[in-house]
Amino acid sequence: MKWITVAGIREAETLAFAQRNLPSYTAMCRAGAAVARQAETVATRAGIRRAIILCGPGNNGGDGFIAARCLKTDGLDVTVLMTCVPAHLRGDAAQAWKDMGAVGIQAIVLPSSDAWLESAWADPAVAPRRAIIVDALLGIGAKGAPTNAVKAAINWINGTSPACPVLSVDVPSGLDADTGAAPGAAVRADATITFSRPKIGFAAPSARPYIGHLLVADIGIPNDVLETQAALPPDDTELIAAPEIRAVLRPERVLDSHKRSYGHALVIGGCPRYPHAPILAAQAAYRAGCGLVSLAVPAESRVAAAHWAPEAIFAERPRTSKELADYQAIAVGPGMGPLDAESLDFLRRLVSDAQAPRTVVDADALTALAKLRLEEGWTPDATALRLILTPHPGEAARLLGVTPHDIQRDRPAAARAIAANYHAIAVLKGHNTLVAEPGGRLRVCMGGNPGMATAGTGDLLTGLIAGLLARGLGTEDAAVLGVYHHALAGDAAAFAHGEESLVATDLLQTLRL
Repeated sequence: MKWITVAGIREAETLAFAQRNLPSYTAMCRAGAAVARQAETVATRAGIRRAIILCGPGNNGGDGFIAARCLKTDGLDVTVLMTCVPAHLRGDAAQAWKDMGAVGIQAIVLPSSDAWLESAWADPAVAPRRAIIVDALLGIGAKGAPTNAVKAAINWINGTSPACPVLSVDVPSGLDADTGAAPGAAVRADATITFSRPKIGFAAPSARPYIGHLLVADIGIPNDVLETQAALPPDDTELIAAPEIRAVLRPERVLDSHKRSYGHALVIGGCPRYPHAPILAAQAAYRAGCGLVSLAVPAESRVAAAHWAPEAIFAERPRTSKELADYQAIAVGPGMGPLDAESLDFLRRLVSDAQAPRTVVDADALTALAKLRLEEGWTPDATALRLILTPHPGEAARLLGVTPHDIQRDRPAAARAIAANYHAIAVLKGHNTLVAEPGGRLRVCMGGNPGMATAGTGDLLTGLIAGLLARGLGTEDAAVLGVYHHALAGDAAAFAHGEESLVATDLLQTLRL
């Protein structure tokens, strides 16, 4: 999904409202409902039933009023704090205010910094400890450093308990949606739900500490209108976002389907030191909707699988192309450890055989693949796009023969280089995971969190992508969908358990397609 400027989204909205029979208040109601759905999702994950919504005087505040009404109707305890008096509201925001009042919500008006300082909300002793905070203070048109009541409200949000997740509406208040700069106080959100298209300022590195998990909601602006205004940032990245993801996989299953209707994946890995890694991959493949998952693993992993993955079945490591024919996808590498001569020969044949199933290569198999290319002269088959490589920065450095610092200094260039050199889809893991194609297309996932920097989460991603491949998705779509849902599951798990306490198996409980 391409990005858009503030002027571009304004022009698209104007055209849609004037020429495409879309009332502006309908668009606001859709925006507010989308905010409420996301707020309720986060609140449910965190075990919260209280919402505090901070609203400003513009349409961003109107979105907040709609969200408040929806959340109140759904049974949450809702408090609305305002930085302006209701008499200052105009147009759709004024209508949203009236509709919110109709369900019995009485807002608390704090229209100045003094009012914030003098109110009970300024007392740390009564500050909320368990609530979702919705930031609907400033919209994408706001410029410059926030002042007065809005500045006080932003500081209040940033000072709330870590147990109060923060969801920003369209843009974190105080952040410039065109440049990604924060000239003054700005909300540090756990998640931002923006509308129609991601704003181009969000692509700037300076914006990322404020945005959190970035979600895009469709509010009815026609796609052809948006495309005429769309743009790309300087590094030509596109965003992986829900409106396009939903078109890739429809999870509805036909009534007369059976397990082989949804593919058979093979996971090859495991060693005495890392017996559970392929088990995690197998579980994720099943969560992807794969019908069958086989494990070609050593005895230690089979013992682990008996308890942790009873759905998996065991197989011997294939030795010929004929033995691979039963599988639609392969994941090779999780927990495998350094490859011996026999394993290295198998990997060489697997990545060279044009008839072999599509394959996800991870962990020590990536190190071995780098050895095959850089030391033994292996060259990829460029006639088909069969491979997906999922390196972290250290593994990416080995694939390119450089240092991890080189990778992190220019992650987009590194991802593109891996994709081109290995004729593969390159999934460069880390903060804002990148998905690169050999032709140069680059997509970024602005989801996930530091809590996912824990053992086993990479194995889950490998299995998830392999399961999607087995179901019949193309290599590009499987990689993009896997990265997106892996990040979504990680953020859902963080909302439920906190980043510090997150472990890989938590993601299995929150992984949903």
